[in-house]
Amino acid sequence: MSMPAINIDEIDPRDALAAIMASIALQEAAVAHILNAEGEKIQAVVNLEEATLEDLQGINESVSGLVDSVSSLAGEIQRKLRTAMEALYPGELPEIEATLTVRIVDGAGLPVNAADAAFTLISNTEPTVQFTSFPVGSAVRINNIPPGLYTLQQTSPADGHEIDEFPHCVEVLSDGSIRFDGADASIHPPTVVNVAE
Repeated sequence: MSMPAINIDEIDPRDALAAIMASIALQEAAVAHILNAEGEKIQAVVNLEEATLEDLQGINESVSGLVDSVSSLAGEIQRKLRTAMEALYPGELPEIEATLTVRIVDGAGLPVNAADAAFTLISNTEPTVQFTSFPVGSAVRINNIPPGLYTLQQTSPADGHEIDEFPHCVEVLSDGSIRFDGADASIHPPTVVNVAE
């Protein structure tokens, strides 16, 4: 038996790369939906009056495991995007803007509803350039951050908790990856502790 023949019409390389980048965008959207669903799962358990400490710890472990997996997937997606962009723009690769996601936990490491929490990301080189966070479940997110060095400062705590007064160092690299207080933020999403009042 012979191998089946697959006939493919000639494809323009730039069209192929544009299709690859569109598929990467869809993967990024899927990751965002997964993280949002996990945030809603946490909110549902936290809002249950009959929720026990074991319930909260169980949901924390479940969500933490998934977020870690999704974070490593997000790193792979970023590398795929970088490779496609290098092929599309040889020798003139534009800088990639980044998205910073920070999880908020209490003193016991359990996720905290981030609805009232707010952060400001301030450029270390141009102090007038600032970015504001928006809540996503038990995390906050800051989008469209260009490469550079920044300081992340919490400006409002999670409801019923104390603010994290420690300024955090954020470095956005030209490939869109992020270092948070010196650690790679694409492997494990950074956390900020808001201790209960």
